[in-house]
Amino acid sequence: MSNNTESKQPQEQKQSKLGKRLDKIMDKTTSGMMPIAEKMQSFKFIGALSETFMILMPIFIIGSFAVLLAFVNIPPWQEFITYTAPAVRRSFQFMQFTTLSLMAFYVLLILPYRYASRLGMKEALAVMPITVATFLAATPTELYSALPTAWFGHMGLLTAVLLSFIVVRVTKFFLDKRICIRMPAGVPKFVEDGFAVMVPGIVLVGVFVVLNHLMSLTTIETVHNVIYSILQMPLQRVGLSFAGFTLTQTLSTLFMFFGLHAQTVVGFTHPLQQAAGLENLYAWQAGYELPNIVSWGISGFASIGAGGNMLSITLAVLLFARSKRFKAIGRVAIVPGVFGIGEPMLFGLPVMLNPLLFIPFIFVTFFNAIVAYLVIAVGIVGGFTGVMLPWTTPPIINVFLSSSTPVRAVIVQLVIIAINLAIWYPFIRTADKLAQSDEAKLEADAATA
Repeated sequence: MSNNTESKQPQEQKQSKLGKRLDKIMDKTTSGMMPIAEKMQSFKFIGALSETFMILMPIFIIGSFAVLLAFVNIPPWQEFITYTAPAVRRSFQFMQFTTLSLMAFYVLLILPYRYASRLGMKEALAVMPITVATFLAATPTELYSALPTAWFGHMGLLTAVLLSFIVVRVTKFFLDKRICIRMPAGVPKFVEDGFAVMVPGIVLVGVFVVLNHLMSLTTIETVHNVIYSILQMPLQRVGLSFAGFTLTQTLSTLFMFFGLHAQTVVGFTHPLQQAAGLENLYAWQAGYELPNIVSWGISGFASIGAGGNMLSITLAVLLFARSKRFKAIGRVAIVPGVFGIGEPMLFGLPVMLNPLLFIPFIFVTFFNAIVAYLVIAVGIVGGFTGVMLPWTTPPIINVFLSSSTPVRAVIVQLVIIAINLAIWYPFIRTADKLAQSDEAKLEADAATA
């Protein structure tokens, strides 16, 4: 009995020293990262942008499934909707047009309201039509005849985002400086809010009408061309590049480790990935090669269980852990984890601020992002078609529905999951042994008492 006690003491001392060293490293890392993370999380516009795309997800899903049903490569079905019932295909295409193809327009309806609400503006609802009017003032039109719908889709997406920011900030400036029309007491709130935004609305719409006219006299032609050519395309080249994709995926996981939401980092990439997805969608419909490697869908391919690959951690705990606490947490976390909800594992194990699990948590995301990009770049897996699925769609199912080569994508994702489990194994086993040791000590203390 005494020999066992003596042999355990050096092991416990080593574990204690290792734990103290890891704690010191994490304290230094935390003190350096937290100010940056808190600053990024304070950007209200990024939060509003993320909320906007979450709210609009049903619209995008309707359009995505309409495209999927119109162009899915099942020969009998294609023969039916091409020759027997072409009206069915046209109906699906019309559903796509009224949803996905008007992506920028829907953003104009939601983003200004969400952003103004986050800024505490009581006139948040009244800002929405001003934003739409400003966007239309910046859009070349045939007077009383036609609107160019191309600018209401992915090509005008960044314009919609930027104008939402500009309109809300300019309106807030006018209201804060009391440069507005004030109504007497007793006037209904919606009337009061409408008059309050009238002055900034006249200024904004007027400025963009004049600006659009001046640009029409040059080779630039429109405000949209400036934003699309000078801002959106370069941003897509950077944000959708190998380095950009890998960096944002890794940083989002790093922020999760410190208890901050992944949207703090990846929120601004959503418009870029959705615009790229829509470009892929048009190419897929026309039978052309898909132009973008990074587009809407690749994040679900690289992330096993949404941000931070939380499902891969949960599977590792269920398969490799022996401690009662770990197995109980794994059983609780597995169902939410399948649907992309990782908080039970992130905060319950915990993974957050756990120095022992820091390395695999970050490395798995880094590794998955690299593999996901490269297998598409070299042609092992086809690009993603732009079909947009709910973020809660489980792994395997999501890539089967959104990849242009579904079977190959599923096989590669299964391989990625297996490698993730191999990476997690030694770390989970080590953490599990520490947990078992703590449980044994508690049981011994309880028995002694």
